[in-house]
Amino acid sequence: MNRPASIGQAPWTREQMLAQLQTFASLYEARPIEHNDGGMLAPHMFMAWFAARCLRPKVIIESGVWLGQGTWLFEQACPEAELYCIEPAADRIAYRSKRASYFTRDFSKIAWKDLPLSETLVFFDDHQNAFERLTTCKKLGFVHILFEDNYPPARGDCYSLKMALMNSGFSPPRPTSFAGQLKLALMSLLGATPPNSRKVPPNDADSAYLHQNVDVYYEFPPVFKTKSTRWHDCWDDERYPTPDPLLESVTEEYQRVFFEDARTYNWMCYVRLKEDPRNTPPT
Repeated sequence: MNRPASIGQAPWTREQMLAQLQTFASLYEARPIEHNDGGMLAPHMFMAWFAARCLRPKVIIESGVWLGQGTWLFEQACPEAELYCIEPAADRIAYRSKRASYFTRDFSKIAWKDLPLSETLVFFDDHQNAFERLTTCKKLGFVHILFEDNYPPARGDCYSLKMALMNSGFSPPRPTSFAGQLKLALMSLLGATPPNSRKVPPNDADSAYLHQNVDVYYEFPPVFKTKSTRWHDCWDDERYPTPDPLLESVTEEYQRVFFEDARTYNWMCYVRLKEDPRNTPPT
């Protein structure tokens, strides 16, 4: 059996996750956006909520807001945390928090000053190169990161840490329409190819960097594991190495929402970077 990559030990246990499923299911019923198509659904919402509650950050940076369901989620998980939300297509946000500061600039272009770096959680759901996001966080001094999209090799629209740790590289999917192909060709000629559209050759250097600079790399287990993936092929551990699911079957009604959304699972991961002593707050 091919097991998923992991580094270090997560600051929580499977038993703790299981114990919070019902609490989250009750909270999820009060979500402001009933159908969050294109965004997180119950399984990943639970993972993000659970991690935020465990880490108790003073600041949360959310890169990729979509309709705003995640922002609401972080409000519930950490009611005292400062929220910074990044969404280039700001006009589509349906839920806006009065507690949050909003940006349309890219995460890497914002001057993150005077933040408690080791007590800040950075959440990426922006479909960009995750390895580049991580190295940017390392340079800036951030420690705690969640990556919502952590695609396995040969899947998805961006280079993920899962791909990096499996040394697979990344080949961006080609546009299927003529208009899409023409747009990509023109952007390439102008030197404006989006970061998530750049090919990454198979390599072991990225994996080596992660092992040198990461204290914890943890792939959240699915709540349920179905027979087929989100791409409708067989969900086997040879092609899609996955942690064991939290539950095998629906035995209580509150679990049903996790089962119904089970195929939206995308190997969401938590990363704790090794800290730079210069960024550690005094005790």
